[in-house]
Amino acid sequence: MAEGKNADGFSPMSAFRLLRDIRLLPCAPMRILLQVATAFSLAQANTAFASPGPPPPEYIINAARQVIPTQTAATFGQYAAELANDLTVWVNDKEVASDKATWLALERHRLGKVDRRVLGYVEGYDSVLVIDRYDDRSDLPEDSHAIFDPRYKTRAVRYRFGPDHLVHVIRIIETDGLMQTPP
Repeated sequence: MAEGKNADGFSPMSAFRLLRDIRLLPCAPMRILLQVATAFSLAQANTAFASPGPPPPEYIINAARQVIPTQTAATFGQYAAELANDLTVWVNDKEVASDKATWLALERHRLGKVDRRVLGYVEGYDSVLVIDRYDDRSDLPEDSHAIFDPRYKTRAVRYRFGPDHLVHVIRIIETDGLMQTPP
């Protein structure tokens, strides 16, 4: 395939040549008609390439409402309903739960003991990606007078859905420190 051409062999230069060659036609009205039609076609094609894709499926949008917020005792059941029984959870490429029950036990232990702020999220076609700032305080003593040093992490959490519209894989990538924006 020649450089600058797409799979159909079309390039911006071939469009320019087509418009240039149309002016060589003997019939003026036909020339004008073809120039307008060609220009309109190219404008439409350009718009199609620049337009965003279709929105995510409705089940992704609905599930995002459950998995994005920090879980509370009141919302935990709805969160659990989005997870498949064969769920696998990975944290920094290490498997931490190989089924839904194990993951829910870990998460239930953290209810009300997490300081979390969602920095952003993306609803995709088969997944939801959440970026957050996170401090897990679930292993601290219950003494309310205890002094502790927060250990914030920045995380990317990807919830991948299966054909049954349930989450089958959660991948968490985390690092110490807070997310920063470039200067």
